[in-house]
Amino acid sequence: MKTMLIIFLSFITFSCKGQELKKVTLIQKKGYMYYIPNVNPSFETFNFQKDKEKYTKTDLIYSNNSGDYSGTSYNLELKTDNQTIIKYYGLLESGKIINPYEFIYYDNSPFMIQKTFYPNGNIKEKGLKIVKGNIYKGTWFYFDEKGKLINTINNDKLFGFSWEQIEKFIEENKIEMLLGNGNHGHNSINRWSPFLYPQSSETNSTQKVDRNLWSITYKGEGWNQYFEVVLDGDTGKILKRTKYWVSEEGEDVPEPIIEDFSK
Repeated sequence: MKTMLIIFLSFITFSCKGQELKKVTLIQKKGYMYYIPNVNPSFETFNFQKDKEKYTKTDLIYSNNSGDYSGTSYNLELKTDNQTIIKYYGLLESGKIINPYEFIYYDNSPFMIQKTFYPNGNIKEKGLKIVKGNIYKGTWFYFDEKGKLINTINNDKLFGFSWEQIEKFIEENKIEMLLGNGNHGHNSINRWSPFLYPQSSETNSTQKVDRNLWSITYKGEGWNQYFEVVLDGDTGKILKRTKYWVSEEGEDVPEPIIEDFSK
């Protein structure tokens, strides 16, 4: 694989604390013309009061094993020159805060910074995630409720076929790279493993596999036609390619065309 020139640039992004600004280092991959944000292990908090009047409020029904609870959802979307920052939390009628998180999208990056927080506002976990799909890239950082860093996991070590090799596959096959917080339709890039990270994703997994896999779904010729390519997660061998059509409003579409290369 050809050597790619890596240039470090600095951009300005909002932090979670007050009006303070801080620098975020981005890596420009010149061969592919996009950025990969850098996530650091520093402690941070979710400020529930900052910009509270700007949040969009909607009714919330929260369910768990104990029953259903009513409350209010708070959503905030902030835009800068090259970023979209989305913040959310739920407030139940009992006063309990649930699921605070923050996503930072970069207009020219296939990855966002994903952060989740404890109800007390302290950081719980953070790292890079693909903008559409389930790829948790690089090192994720995990904290206890007091803000102490207790664990790190390098997700890339699980796979012999790397993200950089997927980049090359995408480029060679003229597949459009997913960038920013746009409408990507059914396009996605996924990475499946018997071991799913970060830890919070394990309970939410809808697909269990017995081997490492990459899956790339991308637009085909027609407005509702797509391809899905499944690759071995360790060797990069194409295992299956499916051509399929998406049905809307019950319309008839052709049966999927499946090519199996696994044998």
